[in-house]
Amino acid sequence: MTSTSTNKTSAIELVIAGDLAGVGAAWISIENGVPRWSTVDDPVGAWRQALLVGAMPVREAVRKNLSVLMTGEGGACELFPGVMAIGCVSETRRGRCEGVAVLPTSELITEGSLSMLCNAAKVDETVIRGFASRDALPPREAIPAITDLVRRLHVSARRRIEEREAAHSVDRRLSESYEELHLLNSLIDGLVVGGDPGDFLVSAAEELAATAGYSWIAILLDDPGASKVDDFVVHGSGAPTRAEVRLIAESASTSTATVVLDPAFGEMGLAAVRGGDRNLGTLVAGGRAGEPISSIELTLLASAAGHLGVFLRNAALYSDLDAMFLGTLQSMVAAIDAKDPYTRGHSQRVAILSRDLAAAIGLPEAFVKTAHLSGLVHDIGKIGVPEAVLCKAGRLDESEFAAIRQHPQIGFRILRDIPQIRDLLPGVLCHHESWDGSGYPAGIAGEEIPLLARIIAICDSFDAMSSNRTYRSAKPRQKVFEELRNCRGSQFDPSIVPVFLGMDFTEYDRLLARDADGFGLADDRRVA
Repeated sequence: MTSTSTNKTSAIELVIAGDLAGVGAAWISIENGVPRWSTVDDPVGAWRQALLVGAMPVREAVRKNLSVLMTGEGGACELFPGVMAIGCVSETRRGRCEGVAVLPTSELITEGSLSMLCNAAKVDETVIRGFASRDALPPREAIPAITDLVRRLHVSARRRIEEREAAHSVDRRLSESYEELHLLNSLIDGLVVGGDPGDFLVSAAEELAATAGYSWIAILLDDPGASKVDDFVVHGSGAPTRAEVRLIAESASTSTATVVLDPAFGEMGLAAVRGGDRNLGTLVAGGRAGEPISSIELTLLASAAGHLGVFLRNAALYSDLDAMFLGTLQSMVAAIDAKDPYTRGHSQRVAILSRDLAAAIGLPEAFVKTAHLSGLVHDIGKIGVPEAVLCKAGRLDESEFAAIRQHPQIGFRILRDIPQIRDLLPGVLCHHESWDGSGYPAGIAGEEIPLLARIIAICDSFDAMSSNRTYRSAKPRQKVFEELRNCRGSQFDPSIVPVFLGMDFTEYDRLLARDADGFGLADDRRVA
């Protein structure tokens, strides 16, 4: 018999025993054809039950007559003169519910069985006779009515227990649903397109551990691919290593949530992380104190693994789109280089300087990325400048210089209708504005100039002065730094210049050396 069935039998036993107390009957539950004898806690108040339960002849007689008592809906027989047994049987969807009610009748006193039972139960006969004279016992003629009552009470007790179990089941399911909804809501909150996959995996592990009571969570990915995330994420203490998780996953080899027992790590829940028809990895949870992992925890584990799969698949798709987007921008920049190969690499160098400067200032990661991309396309408007002007040897006349000065606005017009890059536009349009208002195209000043444009302006000028020109070689680094200091508060934001001067230029110098090989020189106004 399962523990659930045993618990149900015990519950029915308690209920019907209380119901039968009024007629002085003792209730004996039958489990798998075997009587289950209970003890009587109050042998004085419940003297009839104590007498019958404690007498071995009664127990033996019930055992011998069990086949008769369990026939049909239950039979009835007299075990001894004045001792009646009433069988109760009811069928339910969960199986049979069986028991026997044993009760004394008035004939127990008049027909001589009392002395035998008192001796067998080792109780004082005089005391029992005193109780019997006080508490009237039903006559044998009342047994049919009592039999009907007992069976009704049995059915009623069973139904009450089942109704209570059903109510508890509803409560449990509601609780389970709440926990699952809470976990899924927390996971969904993290499903931000473009969000950091590593942060999401750590957050998901923390939420799952807190919701289901695990002390550790491990996520092992077979191939992170384009999602750009560590292939092994652990939350909590006492978790297996990457190699151990892989062995556990291989031994379980399941596409659904399951329980795994391990000598070293005990009971663990394991679920496959899938993206479409591909297996992306394994989610393992362990170290849960208290009760064993139940279907509730497995359901939560499977739900969490499902959302991890969705997120990782979306993250990979987003990464692919991001790479394609960046490739498109780089192609646009390459188009500028094709028009004027002497400025090869200028945009890439300004991009990495802008990225590093934004990071050095302490701006958010999203802004740092925007600075990088805006620096990459800041000169995209030069596509609209005639090649004769861009490639002209020597100095430009005023009309040609006016054409060059149009490139911020041309670039703005080229990019403004692309929703994904609207955040880049301030850098494209305003990177030639000056802190004192002497720049172009709008002549705005100070903090009216977008911060993105102020960052790119310094990087753009630094690269122009650091590059070789037709009429001069590149300026020494210290001369360039001196020029930047001199232009603080006039051309450049005075608060940003010191930050720029403190940056590491190792990567920039590597790019500058690479791009300088094999190319001629150009007028600095065309790259400024």
